[in-house]
Amino acid sequence: MSASSTTPRALVFNCHITGLAVARSLAARGVEVIALDPDPRGLGQASRAVIERHRCPNPLEDEKAFVEYMLDNASHFGEGAVLFPTNDEWVMAVARYRSRLETCYRIPFSELSVIEAVLDKRRLYRDAHHLGIPIPRTYTLDDPKATAKAIRYPAIVKPAEQRRFYDRFGVKVFRAENATELLRFAREAAGHACVAQEIVDVPPGGFYSFCSYVAADGEVRGGFVGRKLEQYPEGFGTGCLVVGEQVQEIAERGTAILKAYGYHGISEVEFIWDPDRKEHLLLDVNPRVWKWIGLPIASGVDLPWLAYADALGRGERARPVRDGLRWIYERDYALLARSREPFATTGEVVNAVWDPDDPGPFAQLILNEGPAGAYYCAC
Repeated sequence: MSASSTTPRALVFNCHITGLAVARSLAARGVEVIALDPDPRGLGQASRAVIERHRCPNPLEDEKAFVEYMLDNASHFGEGAVLFPTNDEWVMAVARYRSRLETCYRIPFSELSVIEAVLDKRRLYRDAHHLGIPIPRTYTLDDPKATAKAIRYPAIVKPAEQRRFYDRFGVKVFRAENATELLRFAREAAGHACVAQEIVDVPPGGFYSFCSYVAADGEVRGGFVGRKLEQYPEGFGTGCLVVGEQVQEIAERGTAILKAYGYHGISEVEFIWDPDRKEHLLLDVNPRVWKWIGLPIASGVDLPWLAYADALGRGERARPVRDGLRWIYERDYALLARSREPFATTGEVVNAVWDPDDPGPFAQLILNEGPAGAYYCAC
């Protein structure tokens, strides 16, 4: 579809796997999509769904330079373009400078104070407890010695803001097998907002997410529950095989925590199944799009379109959910299958990358496995 000259564009930051799904969704609706990224190897940048690709400053390295870049190029990108940051650092950069950016752009998600609140694991777990939403046994690191003595091992030390933690340590969490290790990790992570958490023995396929777009008035314009069957690397990796499986309890709890914060925008609220407690436990809230957002899109809950339409003042709502579709990230699923037999990709499958009508991203995926090197994405 060709976009009308009066239709605002969409700007997708960090345009990799997640950005590819967002770009394809919006382009199919006639929206012109521009990809912004400091790294040209992102898969979404190779898509025909993107009309322009630009290298921009990395907000992790220089937020002010990123904001100035956005303001300087507003007339080129198109006044009133809708912003779609795909990772936490991009969300935070836009939110911190919202008052300046929204003079030129539309921002379809909450204010900084709300974003910071949902990303703060300490506050999130405390508030979930007050709402009666079960969580893994979690401890602050205000008194590391007391926590090291009280917690059950193995345990993890996890950060509030994942990307900065990963860039410093090269891992998403620290796994502590004993008190000595936990105390060491607590010292190393002292400059980051972290919590300590007991590891739940999650059975295969025990990871669930409530995915939604909530309008500024609090209405859930579209909601979807996905069940993560496989992740890579195993343990603390990201999803590579996910199935649509609507679970009312998860949808209700996800909605409740978002409502408690007054959050609006696209989000993913993560849960795990605890076989000992026989409950779904709240794990995280991601106030943004995420890696397998292509699954709800294909299942009738087109969250990027709902966000875009709402930013323009249109009251769009999701279609009824087509349950049971499976989403696969081809690369990671294939690597996982080298070591063991994974969950099967039976039924109708949504590919993260491969599309015969849009082969560029798959070609870029192959290039990234060669001398060009891998593209880092925290999704």
